[in-house]
Amino acid sequence: MISLIQKIRTENLSETEEDAILEELEKGVLDPDISDYIYWSELSAEEIADKVLNYKPIIL
Repeated sequence: MISLIQKIRTENLSETEEDAILEELEKGVLDPDISDYIYWSELSAEEIADKVLNYKPIIL
């Protein structure tokens, strides 16, 4: 997961490649905000992975 997050952040990927990686990441976690953390936060790849893996959905 960390390497995929780093790849999105640091490599010059095509939109198709980036979308495929993001889709793979989104399928593997419950946190719906993973893309926000990747694109709009100052968190490191490790911190993002910790955050999304520890996400607990609120059951209403």
